[in-house]
Amino acid sequence: MSIHKKELKVLLYGNIVGAYHRSQSLIKFLLDSDYTISLVSPNYYLKEGKKAPYVLRKLLKGIQTTELLAKAIFADAIYLLPLNTHLIEKAVWVSKLLNKKLIVEIYVSLYDTFIKDKKLFREGSKKAQKLMLNDKLALTLSDYIICTSNHESTYWAKSLEVDLAKDKVFVAPIFSDTTLVHKRKFMDDSVLRICWWGTFIPLHGLDKILLAMKLLKEREVRFTCNLFGVDNPFFSVYAEKIQSNNLDTHVYLRKDLKFFDNSLPQYLIEYCDLALGIFGDTDKAANAVPNKLVEALSLGIPTLTMRSPALEEFFSSEDLWTCEILPESIANRILEIAGGNVYPVDWLRTREKVLTQFSLVRYREVVNQVLNKIARDLPED
Repeated sequence: MSIHKKELKVLLYGNIVGAYHRSQSLIKFLLDSDYTISLVSPNYYLKEGKKAPYVLRKLLKGIQTTELLAKAIFADAIYLLPLNTHLIEKAVWVSKLLNKKLIVEIYVSLYDTFIKDKKLFREGSKKAQKLMLNDKLALTLSDYIICTSNHESTYWAKSLEVDLAKDKVFVAPIFSDTTLVHKRKFMDDSVLRICWWGTFIPLHGLDKILLAMKLLKEREVRFTCNLFGVDNPFFSVYAEKIQSNNLDTHVYLRKDLKFFDNSLPQYLIEYCDLALGIFGDTDKAANAVPNKLVEALSLGIPTLTMRSPALEEFFSSEDLWTCEILPESIANRILEIAGGNVYPVDWLRTREKVLTQFSLVRYREVVNQVLNKIARDLPED
C-alpha cells in the first residue's frame, strides 16, 4: 500500500526571509493538512551576511550539513523554500545522495534579479556566474518546480539557455487574501489622488513616474501623488529628486504606512483614486506580474501599469488600464483617466477575478498536487 498523505515527511530547507508570508503560509498549510514536517535553516546557525571567524564558520557549516543529512534520511521530499535558490547546490547533492524528491519553489531568478535588473554585479563576473549556475541547477535538477507564472519560467529558461521540462512545472501565482474593498468615490473632492508603493528598485520605474507627475503639474492637473516606500538609502535620493523637480507641492514621499500591519491597505481603500503599478524598462519588468499590481487589484482600486506580455497569462485588456513605459504615455493615460475619457473597467469584477486566480487557496492546491504526486510514486510499504 502506498504511503498516505498524512504520513508523508517533508523537509523544508532554507531561510524564511523576503517571501516570508509565502513561507509562513506554506508551513501553516502543511501542518494543518497533517503532513509531517521539519525545518533546516542556515540562519539558525549564522545569519546571512554576519561576520564570524573562519574556524567558527566552518564548524557551523559542518553542523548545519550534518543536520540536513540526518533529517533528509527520514524525509520523503526536500522542499527548498522560496527565495533560497542560493542553497540549491547542497539541496541537489543531498537529494541525489539519498534518492529523495526535490521540490524547488523558484520565487525569483537570482541572476535575473541581481545581475540584469538591479545590476548589483557585473555580467560575466564570478558572482554573476555563480548566480547563473544556481538558477540553472534549480531549473534542471529539481524534480518539481513551483513558480508564480508559466510566462516567467519560460523567460528564465530562455534567458539562461536551458531546456525546461514543462511536466515538472507547477504554477502557484503570488496571492492576496485581503477582505478590504475600495470605498472612495472617484475624485470625490475634484482632486485625483494617486498612490504608489514599493522599494525603489529598477523594476518599479519610479523615475518615469516622477517625470509623468512633472508633466501633469505642467498641464495644471489637480492631483496629489503619495509614494509609500521603505527606509533605505534610496528614500533620501528620491526625496531630493522630488525637491529638485519642484514636485513637493504635489508628490509626497512617505514611510509611515505598511502592508504588513494593514495600515497602508486601509488608507488606500479610503483615499486612493488611482494606484500605479510598475514602469521599469528591464527584462524582469516585462516578464513578471508585480506584487503591487495584485495588491491593488485585490483591493478593487482602479490601477494603471505598464503594458507587458507577462500580463496576458492572467489578464485581458478590459481588466485594467495599461500604457507604454514612457513618461508621456503614463501622463497622457492619467489625463484620460482624470477626464473620464479612458476605456471603462469593472473594477469589482477584476477584483473577483484576481482573488480567484491569485489566491492562497490556489497556492495550497498546487503544493498539495505536487506532494500527492510524490506520495503516489513512493514504493509500497
